[in-house]
Amino acid sequence: MTAAGGSAEFRRPPAWLVLYALAWGGGVVAYTPLLTLLLPLRIAAIGLEDKVGALSLAVLAGAVTASVTNIAAGALSDRFARGPGGRRPWILAGLVATGASYGLLGAVDTLLGILLAVALFQTGLNLMLAPLAALAADEAPDAQKGLLGGLMGAAYPLGALSGVVVMAAPSPDARLAVTVALVAVLVAPFLVVFRARAATPPLTAPTPAVRARRARDMAAIWGARLLVQVAGAILFAYLLYYFETVEVGGARLASERMAVRVAWLCGVAAAVTVPLSVLLGRLSDVVRARKPFLQGAAVTSAAGLGLMAFFPDWAVAAWGYGLFATSSAIFLALQSTYAMQLLPSPDHRGRDLGVLNLTNTLPSILGPGLAYAALQLGGFRPLLLLLAGLGVMAAFLMGLVRER
Repeated sequence: MTAAGGSAEFRRPPAWLVLYALAWGGGVVAYTPLLTLLLPLRIAAIGLEDKVGALSLAVLAGAVTASVTNIAAGALSDRFARGPGGRRPWILAGLVATGASYGLLGAVDTLLGILLAVALFQTGLNLMLAPLAALAADEAPDAQKGLLGGLMGAAYPLGALSGVVVMAAPSPDARLAVTVALVAVLVAPFLVVFRARAATPPLTAPTPAVRARRARDMAAIWGARLLVQVAGAILFAYLLYYFETVEVGGARLASERMAVRVAWLCGVAAAVTVPLSVLLGRLSDVVRARKPFLQGAAVTSAAGLGLMAFFPDWAVAAWGYGLFATSSAIFLALQSTYAMQLLPSPDHRGRDLGVLNLTNTLPSILGPGLAYAALQLGGFRPLLLLLAGLGVMAAFLMGLVRER
C-alpha cells in the first residue's frame, strides 16, 4: 500500500468503521421508505388525478436533481476537505436540509409543491452523501477499504427494515417524523464521536502518468458500475411481473400470493448479503486484491439471470434471483471503496465520486426504454439474457482495470 492510501500498518479503530457504515446506512434510510412508500402515499393523499404520472415526474425530477447536486456537493466539499472538521460540516448541513425536505413534503398539497419537496430532498440528501463518500476516500486506509465496503453493503438492508418501522407510525406526519429521527440517529454518532478530521499519513501527489492511468481505470469502473446498476434497476422494476409468469408446482399463483413470496425472497437475499459483504470485503483486504471478487460477483450475477431466463420454475428461478441480488449488491458495495483507491487526484475526490454517482441516477433514465425494447422481442427471456450480458460486460470492464 502506498502512503497516499494508507500504509499497511495504518488502521482506523473498529468503532470508526462501524459508525461510518451506520452513517451511510442513515443515507439509505433517508431515501428508501420515502421513494418506495411515503412519496407515493403523499401523492395519493393530495388527490392528484394521474398518480402514476405524478410519481414518474417526481422520480425523474429527483434523479436529475441528484445527478447535478451530488457532483456540486462533492466539489464544494473538496475545497474544505483539509480543514479541522474536514467534510463533516457539509454532511451536517445535508442532514438538516434532508430533514427540512420531509417537513415540506408533509405541508404541500399540489404537484408543484411535491416537485419542490423532492428537489429539496435530493439536494439535502446529496449534500450529505457526497461529502460522506469522499470522507471515506480521505480517511479510510486502503488496507481497510474492503472491510469498510462490506460494512457499507451490510447497511443497505436497513432501508428495507426502516420501512417496517416507519409504516408502524400512526399518521402520515408521524411517519415522516419517524424517518427523520431514524436518519439522525444513524448519522449523528459518527459526526459527534469523530467530529474532527482524522489524521492520515502524508499524501504523495500522483505523477501525471499515474493520474492518466487512474483516469482510464475510473472510466472502466464507471462503465462496469453503470451496467450492473442498469441491470438491477430494470430487474427490480419488473420483478413481480416476471415471477407472475413463473410456475409453482406446475401452476401459476395469483398476484397477491406471488407478491408475498417475492417479498420473502427479497428479504432472505438481503439477509444473506450482509455477512457475505463483510466476509468478502475483509478477505479482499487480506489478499490485497479486489478485482477477482468484483469480476466473480459480476459473472455470478449474470449466471443468476441466466437461471431465471431458462428455468421459469419457482425452485430454480428463486435461486437465480438470489444469486443475482446478493452478487450485484456485493459488487456495488466492494466497488465503491475500490474506486476510492483509484481516484486520479486527492484534491478532487468529492467531484470525481460525484461523477461516479451518475451510475446511480442514470439507470432510472435509461432503464425503462431498454426494458421496453427487450420485452417486445418475446417476453422476459430476451430481457433477462440482455441483463445477463450486461453483467458479463461489467466483468470484462473490471478486467481492464490495472490492479495496484
